[in-house]
Amino acid sequence: MSGRRRTFKVGERIQEVVARELLRLSDPRLDLVTVTSVVTSKDLRHARIFWVVSGGPNRRAEVEEAFEAAAGVLRSRVAREISLRVVPQLAFTYDDTLDVQQEVESLIARINKP
Repeated sequence: MSGRRRTFKVGERIQEVVARELLRLSDPRLDLVTVTSVVTSKDLRHARIFWVVSGGPNRRAEVEEAFEAAAGVLRSRVAREISLRVVPQLAFTYDDTLDVQQEVESLIARINKP
């Protein structure tokens, strides 16, 4: 399997495991969080997990704290579910794609106003 394809497949698998585990965790701060994608390093030692949540900036800060608290649990679950020589370090990053899209649409709407 090519290196790029393997990192993609491992990323997909990590996304599945983390998303499933978020449903099992009892932390209410992680309610309504969606894992949008996972990007892994070439050596599979690091995985950046992108997520979104509704509720504005206050909610976003809450979720970031919850991910910091749950990082160890999520990493151990990834270790149990995926057979890798080294379990990747997990980093959680807010996915601002929807925010940027909304801003661009707003700018286009302002430009197109008569």
